[in-house]
Amino acid sequence: MSDDSVFDVAPFDDARASAYLDDQLDATERREVAALLDADPEWARGLDELAQTRTLVRGLAVVEPPAGFLESLVTNDATPTGATVTDLDAVRHRRTRRLTGAFAAIAAAAALLVAVVVPSVARTHPALATDVRVHQAGVAASSDPVSGLAPLGTSMGFGR
Repeated sequence: MSDDSVFDVAPFDDARASAYLDDQLDATERREVAALLDADPEWARGLDELAQTRTLVRGLAVVEPPAGFLESLVTNDATPTGATVTDLDAVRHRRTRRLTGAFAAIAAAAALLVAVVVPSVARTHPALATDVRVHQAGVAASSDPVSGLAPLGTSMGFGR
């Protein structure tokens, strides 16, 4: 067997191996699986583990369901005593309404905060626009070039 043929081997397939064990494959597929079992130890090990697992599961005792269990699966009265049924659409709708309300409340609070905290031009003392015009007029009247570069030094406060 060459090194290139190692890459030609298909990975282990549980469904195909199970069909092989149940004799559900046609003759061609059965020969292909037999060739894989001969060529690849992973396939042989996988088939052995699958056969052992199937034997163990088939050897388990049959467990009878509790009385009324099967009937409860096919009737609409499947709710056990004390259990509650939750309508997922209603829960999602309530959650969406709560989130929308929360966002609306946050937006309203932000708008109120901006309206109260941010001062208007009329409430600033001293009036900045007036001070700037007076400063510009004074600088224009004097021919001092340095005064035109000086910043407006009037302190400004926000009042109510």
